[in-house]
Amino acid sequence: MSSGYKLLIYVVFLFAVFLVAGCNPETDNQENNNVSTNNVTSTNNNNTFEDKDNDGYTIASGDCNDDDPAVNPGATEIPDGKDNNCNGFVDDDYDNDGYGSASDCDDYNPLRNPGMTEICDDGIDNNCNGLIDSAESDDDGDGFSECNGDCNDNDPKISPLAVEIPGDNIDNNCDGVKDILDEPCDCRRNDVGGSLSNTGANASIAEAIGICNDSSFQEDLQIIGAGSYSIVSYDDTGATTNAQGWGDIIPIPPKQIDDTDPLYPTSCQMLVLFTGEVFNTNLESYDQPGQDLWYTCEEDPAAYIDNAEEDDTPTDACYDLTQVRMVLRTPPNVTSIAFDFLFLSSEYPEYVGTSFNDTFYAIIGKNTVDATHINVSFDGNGKAITVNNNYFQTPPDWTQSINGTGYEVMNSFGTEYVGSATGWLTTKAPVEPNEIYEIIFSIHDEGDGALDSAVVIDNIRWGFEEVEGPITVE
Repeated sequence: MSSGYKLLIYVVFLFAVFLVAGCNPETDNQENNNVSTNNVTSTNNNNTFEDKDNDGYTIASGDCNDDDPAVNPGATEIPDGKDNNCNGFVDDDYDNDGYGSASDCDDYNPLRNPGMTEICDDGIDNNCNGLIDSAESDDDGDGFSECNGDCNDNDPKISPLAVEIPGDNIDNNCDGVKDILDEPCDCRRNDVGGSLSNTGANASIAEAIGICNDSSFQEDLQIIGAGSYSIVSYDDTGATTNAQGWGDIIPIPPKQIDDTDPLYPTSCQMLVLFTGEVFNTNLESYDQPGQDLWYTCEEDPAAYIDNAEEDDTPTDACYDLTQVRMVLRTPPNVTSIAFDFLFLSSEYPEYVGTSFNDTFYAIIGKNTVDATHINVSFDGNGKAITVNNNYFQTPPDWTQSINGTGYEVMNSFGTEYVGSATGWLTTKAPVEPNEIYEIIFSIHDEGDGALDSAVVIDNIRWGFEEVEGPITVE
């Protein structure tokens, strides 16, 4: 056989072997199986079908965090900053306002959640605290919530009941302006020229003496006893035809007792309490008809004054008592109360040093059954304001003219005055902030009901610094 023929046979053989090897089904299946196995292994390495955290869920079955067994489609959503139930919402915050359904009272409204400020008068619980509008809680305990007008419910010294403090750059009383004192409530200021005119004879007692904030009152103001009182009013230029005046006594602006006292605008009205007939100008005669009331007191005020003096002990000889009683909540940013008064008596000078002591008390105490109630107005010797007080001025040298009041007249012989007055005095006493106090201004005849006295009261105001004990100064 030739070499060329042998070569041909060899080539044909190799070709046949090649065809058989290339078409072997077993080899092909094996390779396919290897590819499939490798693919599964690779997928398992990517955790699609493997439950790594053993919570019963794989990534393939919806587990959005297969490293945390508390996170899976069967978990309960809790407010922890995670999507526990793998529904695509962290804490189930459906409105995306940062608060999940567990704490959000309306998780489909981004304007309702615990971080919102309550919007008053809309009938909706905006901040999700369970309270709506005016029922909103008073967070700082000052008696006012945001929906009651508190402009800072995190500071108990700021509220609608607070007093504006000049110069502190704070809106203390939540009226929308800072460091601007309110106009007196018993005056109107003329826009042209700025002069003051009184608000008329129908002003309330509270307004006449300077209490302009009705929110202060916890009970209605009361007139007790004989009810012999009057509100008198003046314009800033003196008595006028449209003002109910009483002699030459005119309201005065509060005087500054010390550096901590604020200076308030001038008032136009004031309160006068009498032990006799209102506006009686004939005080000389004992038997003047209608002059002396002779009403017996139901209770001598000395009975409930804890600092009454020995000679002010309760007696049967208490007559013609007239009192103004107020129950006030003190503003949350004050520590003292002050007021101005002027005492007049027709028993001066004849009955000075006797037991016929027409008396003015300013009684202050917390409004509780067992609270201490004290008189806070005294003369320069620490004695109660009676006909014996040493602030009486020798007629006719009065620092405040009392002409026209009846307390400046002379006897029928023209030899002696039958009356005098003290001039304006100021009492200042400590109080605690945000407490309920009973305040009583009281005047009565002591010893008998003859001859009369009167007290003029004005300019109640609050102070902001500590004061030691009650003081009364000229």
